[in-house]
Amino acid sequence: MTRKHLEEAMEAHKGAADELTKWQRTVKAARWRNIEEVRSIFKDADPVDGYVIFNVRNNRYRLVTVIHFLEVIEGKQTKGHVYIRSFLTHREYDNRANWDKKYGRRKRK
Repeated sequence: MTRKHLEEAMEAHKGAADELTKWQRTVKAARWRNIEEVRSIFKDADPVDGYVIFNVRNNRYRLVTVIHFLEVIEGKQTKGHVYIRSFLTHREYDNRANWDKKYGRRKRK
């Protein structure tokens, strides 16, 4: 899921747009080293089986991400990255098959 897909999700779910815009701004500036640092900003971020799940609009939506935390490898510091895997309604989130689909596309086999 790219920024474009997230913007499409914001258009489809207008009630979540402001919160997602703030989330994007915060994440762009962040250089997290671990889940505790994520949770210092997003109290309800949950690590689940290699993903980090963000609750949006009081649990109405879920933003499923994979975070590659900042680390030092061979003396060089990585930047760290947040990859958006899917933006789901609470009901869609209950089906784990939806977690790693690209927004609006079927998962490649």
